[in-house]
Parts: sequence; structure tokens; C-alpha cells
Amino acid sequence: MDDSVIDFDLNEPPNDEVGVISFERNTFELNEYPKGIDCSSEDDLAAQKKSEDDLVQNVFDPFLGQCFLSEEEAYVCFQNYARRSGFSIWKDRTNKKNGEVRRQDFVCQCEGKPRLKLVDSSKEQRHKKSISDADEKRILLFKEAGLSVKEMMRVMELEKKVKHGYLPFLEKDVRNLLTKIEKKHEVNDAMDLLYHCKVAKEENSKFQYAFTVDEERKLEHIFWSHTLSFDWYQKFGDVVVFDTTYKVNAYQMPFGIFVGINNHGKTILFGCALLQNETTSAFQWLFKTFTALMKKQPKTILTDQDPWITQAIAKEFPTTKHSFCIWHITSKFSGWFTAVLQSQYQDWCANFYKLYHLDSPEEFEHQWSHLVAKYNMHTNKHVIGLNGIKHFWVPAYLRDHFFGGMTTTRRSESINVFIKRFIGPHSNLSQFVKQVDLAIEDVQQRELHDTMLEKYKDSCLRTMSPLVEQAHGVLTPFCFKKFQEEFGRATLYSLLGENGHEFIVKYHKETTTKKRIVFWDGETATCSCKHFKFWGILCRHILSVFLHKDCYAIPFTYLPIRWSREVPQSEEAPEVLEEETLSDTPIDDIHCPPISKTKGRPKTKRLKGGKEARKVTRSCGFCKKVGHNITTCPEKENIGFVNGSQKKNKKTSK
Repeated sequence: MDDSVIDFDLNEPPNDEVGVISFERNTFELNEYPKGIDCSSEDDLAAQKKSEDDLVQNVFDPFLGQCFLSEEEAYVCFQNYARRSGFSIWKDRTNKKNGEVRRQDFVCQCEGKPRLKLVDSSKEQRHKKSISDADEKRILLFKEAGLSVKEMMRVMELEKKVKHGYLPFLEKDVRNLLTKIEKKHEVNDAMDLLYHCKVAKEENSKFQYAFTVDEERKLEHIFWSHTLSFDWYQKFGDVVVFDTTYKVNAYQMPFGIFVGINNHGKTILFGCALLQNETTSAFQWLFKTFTALMKKQPKTILTDQDPWITQAIAKEFPTTKHSFCIWHITSKFSGWFTAVLQSQYQDWCANFYKLYHLDSPEEFEHQWSHLVAKYNMHTNKHVIGLNGIKHFWVPAYLRDHFFGGMTTTRRSESINVFIKRFIGPHSNLSQFVKQVDLAIEDVQQRELHDTMLEKYKDSCLRTMSPLVEQAHGVLTPFCFKKFQEEFGRATLYSLLGENGHEFIVKYHKETTTKKRIVFWDGETATCSCKHFKFWGILCRHILSVFLHKDCYAIPFTYLPIRWSREVPQSEEAPEVLEEETLSDTPIDDIHCPPISKTKGRPKTKRLKGGKEARKVTRSCGFCKKVGHNITTCPEKENIGFVNGSQKKNKKTSK
């Protein structure tokens, strides 16, 4: 700025709650005292003298008509005045003309947040270019690889061989670039997603997808299954884990995934869905679509304790055994029972887990009643609720069904963590689907790696039993390892009694060990522990009977195909959905989905009542006056002396 004078117009007194201080460039100077005082009489002279005394007293306070030589000088003056008065100021909007500042607003803390800049869409906006085209392509490449902005900056510093912080752009510039690109693709986001699915379907008929739109032609729900996922489900779709806890996308749509376990014990992805909401109707559409596209229902399914999911599964998967994740149930115990049981809480947990591993429903019913009576929990609502849903979480009611040994939904976490590496809360739908495809390809690479290891790195045999050799030749290393563990413990069990085809076995050392009843007639083998039904692997009790009865060959029924090295591939053609959900629905006029509303309490401030609703006026801790605190107290220069004297008095008294 030049040396022309800046005129400040104080439209409100400086002690008002809200004040806006402005200066404008003028062609005149005001270096005199405020106008309105005439010095033609003695009374006027007295008034002038009084005014001079006031000005001397407030020599550092700004006054009406005061002039400054620069903007910086004005800002320092008002900043010092604000500090003495117990408030703060900051610079607001600036008006320029021909590159010169014509007006600069200073506002106090009561003004609130800075006003948003009004953008005229009819005019071409000015953009500062700091990021070259080559750097922009590099940044987008790093973004697709899952690097954070800080990691991008550091890699580019190393590539350009510059010191840290010496790139021609800042982190803010990179974030603005990514936001600009994301907004550029927002308009056609839904159509890009559907076009991606349509092309994938044309390339391979096993790719499955279906979607629905609302009355405004906005995308509502969508389900898709990759070609590899479809093949995996035909081979390993007997048990499914369904989870909807992941919600990272630009529309906050719940992301539901169907995962399972392959013959190598690795997590595989069967299908994905983006839903507008988490209601019973949404889940019903999803499970109905899943059955129609994937050709069959799962035998068992594991989910969180969600009433909407439970109702939808009961409606659309009537023959599927439904189980709740035990981790989500026990994780609430601390909040439920700590205050009620207090010092007995740890004992309650220990007794609960013993009860949890019981084999038969009759044992569980007896022990549960004893546990509730021991801790006097008959009227506890959480205990009553747990007993009401016992068929969904108690293993004694689930061991007759195959779950692959799974009792929690944690297998879905590995898929979620992988996807989260590459996308953020503002990622569009097409990016989201591409990263899911990348996760599926990663699973395929690990599956091929495991298959290769089978051929070149064989499992070691701990014993030379014919049973072990037979299992080794059929089962994958993952399953054979568990079989070998059970076989190793089988030698520790003794045969207590025999009644026809029923045998009683027991651990050879402890006298209080539970006895197991095994049935074996030369072809069929069952055990009261139901380990084979739940896991698909023979238990130590049955293997112990095999050893005692000189059985040298395992019936192939007890070497399941789903755990074998070679799983047959299904060649059946996929079914077609009903007309309202066909994948060839026109996608040219489908709009982006609205922002989804999550379940639970809305993210708003709760209403305050009682004493909370009363407005508390705080005063300075030093001078006891209202309007500032001890840090901004105008008499703070005395604080150091007082504190020093207090410390000195304390030291003297000691």
C-alpha cells in the first residue's frame, strides 16, 4: 500500500457485543481531535480541557476519525485495544479494486465464523495453478494405490530430490485437487457404477448384479457379485457371514458383505451390497436378490444381533440356520453387569464361558438356571433377553449345523480393512466398486499361492498311522493340521465301556473329566460333542474309538469335499431375476443416491434441562469482573507480582 491515509469508521462503540471495524481509502487527512468542540468561550475551553484529559487518559484507545498510515498499523492498534479490553479480533473480508485494498473489515470474536465467499457462477473463476499436469497424474496414481496425502508428498519429495516441505504445492493443494476431482464425478456417479457392472456382465455372464431406484430415479439399493465370487459361493457357500458395519462412501450408504471360508481356511468374498438404509424391507430385498442371483440359500448364516436382519432372514432364508456373533454379545457384558455384580463380575464371566462350551441343550438349561440363581439375576432384563435368544448364540443349539468352526463375524473385518486402505469417507461409488474388485483379486492371488504351496511344500506327518496318511492325501494343509491335532489327542482317551455300537470314552488322567458317547457301526460315526457337525473335522473321541476297534480306513463321508485339495467346479448356468430387478434396466437417467440416514440416535446436540439450561456468566479469576478471563485481564501485569509475593511468603513461612 502507498502512503495515502486510511480512514476508520467506527459505527458502534468499542464495548458493544458485536462490532465490525472498517477502513476506506480517502483523499483527505484527519489528524485532529474529534469534531464538535468550539473553543470560542471559557465554557468551551473547559470542555476542550476535559476532552483533552479524557484523550490523554485513553491515549491508546482508538477514537472516531483516527487515521493510520498502513493496514498493519491499524490492525496492531485494534489488536492491542482488544487484548486490553478482554476480547479478540480477526480480519474479515477484503475488497480490492485494481489490485489495491479499498476496504478491510476487522471483527471481534462475537461475529462468529467468517462469512462464505459469494461466487458468481456466470463469471470465470480464478484458480491458482501450483500443481502441474504431470504431478496431478502422479497424485491420482498414488491415490488409487491407497497412499495418504502425507505419503504422497513424501514420495514426490524423494522423487524430485527436494528437501521436506520444498515442493511447489502444499498438502492443502493436494486435498483441494482430490476434492475437485471427486466433485467433478459426482454428477454421473451412479451411472458410472451401473455402467461398470453392465460391462462386467457383458464380459462374463457369471458376474451378477441387481439394483433398485426410488420414485425420483435415484439409486436406492444395489447388489453385485464378482465372477470369482460367484464361483466361490457355488463351492463354499454352505456357511456365510453377513456384516454391515462398514460405511465409508460419499453417500454414507451401509455396505453389506457376504463372506465365507474356503478349503484353505482363508476368507473369501461372495457378494457386496450398498443399501439406502438398514430396514427390514431393505434386507429382505437384499436376501431375496442374493438367493435369485446366487442360485441357492446358505445352509447357515452368521450375523450381528440386529432385529431387522433377523426378521429379513426368517422371511427370505427360511431353511437357513441363523446364528448371532458371540463377540458382539459378550462385548456388552461390562456395561450390563459391572454395576450390578460389582466384585462378582469376574466370577460371573468365568462361569458364563464354562456354560457356553457345554454340548447338549439339556446341560445348558440346567446350568443356566443354576447360574442365574447363584447371582440372583432372575429379574435382570439383560439375562432375560439372553435367555430369550439362546437358540441364536448358545453352541449347544447350533452344533447340529455346519459353521466351519466360526462363532464370530470377524472374518469380514479383513475384507473391510483391505478396502479401507484405498478409499475414504468421500469416495464415489465407482471408486468403491473398483476397490472391492481389487480386494477380490487379492483373495484370488492368495488362493493360488496356497494351492502352489500344496504341491511344493507338503505337510509333515507326525505319525505313520494309516488314518493320518489317508487324511493327508485328501485334506488341504489347513484342514489336515486340525485333523492331526485331534488325532494326536485321540491317543490320550481310554475306552470305559461298550454297549453294542455305543462306546464311552474319557480322558485318561482326570477323574472329573466329562465322558463322551460315541456311536460307530463300521460305517456311521457320531459323537456327543458334535465336533464333526460343527467343524466338518473328526473329533478326538471318534478317532479314539477307531484306534481301539482297529479301524484303518476313514469313510469318505468324514473327509468332506469342501475341505479337500480338489473341490469340483459347478458348471450350472446362473438364473435370471424377475423383471423389476433385471440388470438390463436403462441406466442413462439414474441419479446419485441421497445421503443415507444411519440407525440409532441422530447426531444432534441433546436438549439441556434443569441446571444445565441456565446460562452461567463467568468472571475473571483475578479482578472478578465479567467479560474476560485471567489470561486477557487488563490488570494482568499485577498477576506476576502477586504470584511472586505469594510464593515468597510461602517460602518464608517454611
